Amino acid sequence: MNNNLLPLGTRDEFGQRAVVKKHLISVIENSISTRGFSKISTPLLEKQAVFEPYQLGNYQLYRLLDQEGETIVLRPDMTLPIARFLSSTNVSLPQKFWYLGDIFRISRKLSGSYNELTQAGIELVGYPSIKAEFECLVLVNQLSQKLLDEPIELELGMADFAEVVLSQVTSNEELKKTVAQALFDKQIPKYEQLIAQFKDKSEYQFLLQWPRLFGKPEKIFKELKKFDLSSKVQQRIKKLQEVVSWAKKNLLNQTFSIDLSSQAPQQYYTGLTFRGFSKAGSGYLFSGGRYDKLLANFQDVSESAVGMGINIDLITDLVVNKTKPKKKQLIYFKTNQWQEAESLLKGTPGGILSLSDNLNNAQIEAKKLNATLIDMTEGEFIG
Repeated sequence: MNNNLLPLGTRDEFGQRAVVKKHLISVIENSISTRGFSKISTPLLEKQAVFEPYQLGNYQLYRLLDQEGETIVLRPDMTLPIARFLSSTNVSLPQKFWYLGDIFRISRKLSGSYNELTQAGIELVGYPSIKAEFECLVLVNQLSQKLLDEPIELELGMADFAEVVLSQVTSNEELKKTVAQALFDKQIPKYEQLIAQFKDKSEYQFLLQWPRLFGKPEKIFKELKKFDLSSKVQQRIKKLQEVVSWAKKNLLNQTFSIDLSSQAPQQYYTGLTFRGFSKAGSGYLFSGGRYDKLLANFQDVSESAVGMGINIDLITDLVVNKTKPKKKQLIYFKTNQWQEAESLLKGTPGGILSLSDNLNNAQIEAKKLNATLIDMTEGEFIG
């Protein structure tokens, strides 16, 4: 088999993984649609202009030319195409949408990431109320229980927290970006070197402690009381406290943490952010938040919006790695025994009908499948 024919970063799916992934998608689809969400589908190919205003993570786009010589891309994101769709139609708002599809991102070489990802998600457009964020958190909680046999942790943050804090100490936009990136990347020596110039600022002690402000909400809120923070910063802390307080009453089995030094999932996020992860795997299984200014890039009037993406491939990997595959049992039978073979198949865990034309080929087939062979032609069991 020539695997060089497969584009780098993509993969074929078959067997147990394909079955598990299909099942997970079915559970996700049913769970979301029963909460009143309407499915929306956008083209695989989009104009590059849809994504140009944004730096969408540490990856590049797949670019192609259409028949008119205009640059188009394989979609690297699902939210932006939906925003483009809403701005070009007369869909009445508010609306709840859900989507399912593949996205394509050229990841850094040797990063271990796939360039083709299957993603599901929801978009709540036209809802300024915090109820929209709560709806997402409820869905994350419900889906994690249905899809995984272990709890996940939900990490909360504020997309503009770094911008608000750093604006208190400098108006230099380039410096703010440099300091924030060192903070996000957890490059503590570089970060501390950069903030040394703010020693005379009243915010300096907070800046020193900032990279360590992650963990259980109670601990973080207690630490924050030690600092004299601006009203704008306090507003964002109060928003986090409101969310945590609500969650304690409504999501009793959900574990939360707070990270005030984490980067927003995408550049277009404006408010509360959340990520769900399992300690058994790397990467975020759920990721989302509020982005109230998104539609402003496609139309004159902005619109409130909250969304969430579900990394189906990561969840599939977790489930497959934990699922002990059933021992395959290959059933060899004569053509006139088909009905008996069907009956045996129904009661045989891991059963597979052998379509080999003789016992010798059936034995070879069983060896290739690493299966136990059940021979119905003589009524004997061959291990």
